[in-house]
Amino acid sequence: MTTTKTGVGGKVNRVGNAGGQDLKTIFSAASRYIRKKFKCVRDLNDAEFLSLFDIPEVSYWIDNGFNIKAHAALLEHFRDRVQDNWLMPPSQLVDMAFDTDGASYDHLIERADLVLDYDLEWSGVPPELDARGSIDWQKNILQNQQWLERINRHSWWPLLGHAYQRSGDERYARAFATQLSAWMNSHHSAACVEDYPYIWSSKQIALRLRVSWIPAFGMFYNSPYFNTTRKLEMLRSIFDQARYLRQNNACDNLLLNGGLVSAGISFPELHEAGKWRKTAIDGCRELLASSSTTDIDSHELQSSSNLLAFSDRELAATACV
Repeated sequence: MTTTKTGVGGKVNRVGNAGGQDLKTIFSAASRYIRKKFKCVRDLNDAEFLSLFDIPEVSYWIDNGFNIKAHAALLEHFRDRVQDNWLMPPSQLVDMAFDTDGASYDHLIERADLVLDYDLEWSGVPPELDARGSIDWQKNILQNQQWLERINRHSWWPLLGHAYQRSGDERYARAFATQLSAWMNSHHSAACVEDYPYIWSSKQIALRLRVSWIPAFGMFYNSPYFNTTRKLEMLRSIFDQARYLRQNNACDNLLLNGGLVSAGISFPELHEAGKWRKTAIDGCRELLASSSTTDIDSHELQSSSNLLAFSDRELAATACV
């Protein structure tokens, strides 16, 4: 079986054979699912979810009723993809007041070990754990909205990812994987934006995608703790969050465009990714052409949103080329 690659525009660059059939014609059954209207990707069955990807080998196995093999083809595709030029997190992890590029190996490992003990952000105040030993993602023990927002955007995951990649210690991957599962079990969708703005506001989604979720997907990909179930669940959630950003026209500043363009560039295989890129890149072009993006107040640069927007100007400008 030959592998396939999908270009940024969603076009197949090379088509191989699977089961002796030409994959370029194998889209009939999968296309039935693409036309289905849905609000949340996590509500789709396996075949419906897999049909969202423009990957011929995945479509072939869906058409032949082998969802398990379609899963395997999807994960093999991404195993290749994350090895080369995957989106890395910003070096400045503002929520943690930590610079990964400037840290020595010992300093990086020391800080990552503190994360394992739930010292997760710069205040040093750990979250409360529930009876199962998982983080209580909705418990605001400081009665501070910003603290709760930082806890729910997981900007320590890139730090764990750097520590994992440099040390090979699976403790860091296990912490990421178990927290990912616990968070997704607690927060299924963006249906209650008004009730949970610290989770589902456009700003929080954009920061979560750009800083932690998309980079972590690649950084932990080869860990046994980041198993098939967790990979597929994370892909579903990333799709839902990016889709929510675009549908709510939440791209009126560079931060929000940065979140959406990150998803569109990282997952060109998704049929909707072209729309994400167009929406975000058009917005980036308009913002980068404005002089206001170069006149950011120095005080505002201390906030995570503006620091991320400032660091993502290069990403946005590259996407606009």
